[in-house]
Amino acid sequence: MNKINISFITEEALETLYKNSEEVALYLMKENDNSNWLEEIYKGKLFEEKKYKIEDIELLTDDNYSNVDFQNSIKIYEALKGLPRYILTDERFWCWFNFTIGYKAALQAMKIKSKTTFEDHWLFKQGKRRGIFFNVLARCYFRVELSVDEENEEDKYHLTRFVIENPERFRSLSWRSNSSEKTVVLGALKAEKDIVEKYKDVIDVDKIKYDDGKRTIYTEVAKQISLYASVRLIDAASQEDIYNYVYNKMEEMVIKRLNEGV
Repeated sequence: MNKINISFITEEALETLYKNSEEVALYLMKENDNSNWLEEIYKGKLFEEKKYKIEDIELLTDDNYSNVDFQNSIKIYEALKGLPRYILTDERFWCWFNFTIGYKAALQAMKIKSKTTFEDHWLFKQGKRRGIFFNVLARCYFRVELSVDEENEEDKYHLTRFVIENPERFRSLSWRSNSSEKTVVLGALKAEKDIVEKYKDVIDVDKIKYDDGKRTIYTEVAKQISLYASVRLIDAASQEDIYNYVYNKMEEMVIKRLNEGV
């Protein structure tokens, strides 16, 4: 497979996208094939090439994007995992990636309905931390990076598959400050997966809700992990520590719901 140099969108072009987000959103709604229309928005230099190279991947497309979400996430991760962290967390890099390599897939993965959709899921309007987990293709990369289980020789992506089956299993966790700790994420996801599997014949764990459906069991799990971090040095916790804590807390929730007869 050919290698290509990565690029950043230029600062001037990025500023123009922010200032004209409503017009950009309208273009994204109607231009499904390519982003050549960007030259209508900004007449100057759009992208600046960098020294780092990646595989020139071709992402899959499908009108039902869930059919290709897993495969594309793996493709993105495998192509980009060798890049430095400062690039992987840079809004300018993801703007280039979304408007070029990932253009068609990005439009299918997140339908543009307004300028807010564009600002929140193509740009980092809510800041860098939220940006990498909100951005339509950046989040594909990071959910794989944080869920890939290198110790599992049979299927290192078993947790990635678990997450993509129901994004809520990871979403609530990713919004919290400890989400960047892979030990925490792996321990939590392994516990969630085992609980879902253990009780699958008696209750659909994914459907356990609280507060009139506003919160899921995974929201509560993320909350419990934050409480754990508030009284313990979470950086010193092992994956087994996190697993046992989450497993026990989640099982308590499931058993309580079963006893309620719901």
